[in-house]
Amino acid sequence: MKINLTSIWLLSTLSILNVATSLTATVYAQEEGNVTDSEEPMKFFAIQHAQSGSISETNSTAYSLELNDVSDKTILFSDRPERIVTSISTADFIGNWTNGPNSFALDAPNAVLVVDEQGIQDNAIVDLFNPIYDLDKKTLKYEVTPDNATSINISTKFGQVTSFIDTGSNQGVVAEMIALGGNR
Repeated sequence: MKINLTSIWLLSTLSILNVATSLTATVYAQEEGNVTDSEEPMKFFAIQHAQSGSISETNSTAYSLELNDVSDKTILFSDRPERIVTSISTADFIGNWTNGPNSFALDAPNAVLVVDEQGIQDNAIVDLFNPIYDLDKKTLKYEVTPDNATSINISTKFGQVTSFIDTGSNQGVVAEMIALGGNR
């Protein structure tokens, strides 16, 4: 079978478009009609990314985390079996922090911070509290505590950082965020 260069170019272009679409639209890994019998709500995780950041100790058990040049989108993805991927604006994600009976203000989510400092990756597991997002300055600040109640052992200033947020028992809040602001 012969494949000409036009066919290869067309297949490559379609593959690139498919990847780009999946980054901005809701994607279902399974058929939409394939619903489970489970009564439990879908579990979502969130991803936030910034170009740099810093962390400083505010007292013996708490820290201040500042993320700079933060992405204006927060990616949300669900656990099995649905595997839904979508994004909402970071402003909407933070703006809904205190909404609902199971809000993040009442049950703080935990997160893994993955930082990159001069090509060396490090991470810390933290609980996130009291976010302040400044859309104009593209900064996001959190009060954080180490998940193991000891200390956070990462550089005080770092390059790229990605936060993987476990939304825990706040699934209703996340579902509302998606319904109100998904794919903006």
